[in-house]
Amino acid sequence: MTDEHGTSEGSSGFVQPWIAQLRKITEELAGMTRLSESVFAQPVPSLQGLPLPGAVSAAQVSAIASALAAQRSSIAALQAQLAAFDEQLEALEGILAPLAEWSKKWAEFERLAMNARRSPGPDG
Repeated sequence: MTDEHGTSEGSSGFVQPWIAQLRKITEELAGMTRLSESVFAQPVPSLQGLPLPGAVSAAQVSAIASALAAQRSSIAALQAQLAAFDEQLEALEGILAPLAEWSKKWAEFERLAMNARRSPGPDG
């Protein structure tokens, strides 16, 4: 649950002193520049409820870190799939290599057999 400053109840112990310090610094700067009122003296309604820049930044960094972890996980899965596919190709290559050699020998045998039929013997 958030209070009127947009902070959660659990983080108010940490955020409130920080906001008070920022308010004090701003008031001192306003006094040095001879401004009659502090910037925080009249709250801007449109800014209430907005998250603090640090919270937004932390959320963005967290989202980026999560996205990177997901991408790395995806890459690991792809590597596993590629390794399995490479093993399958290796097995297929092992099966096809002897078949290709046998096919080559068979084609050579057919060529020799056809040439033997066509060419007449020395008697013929």
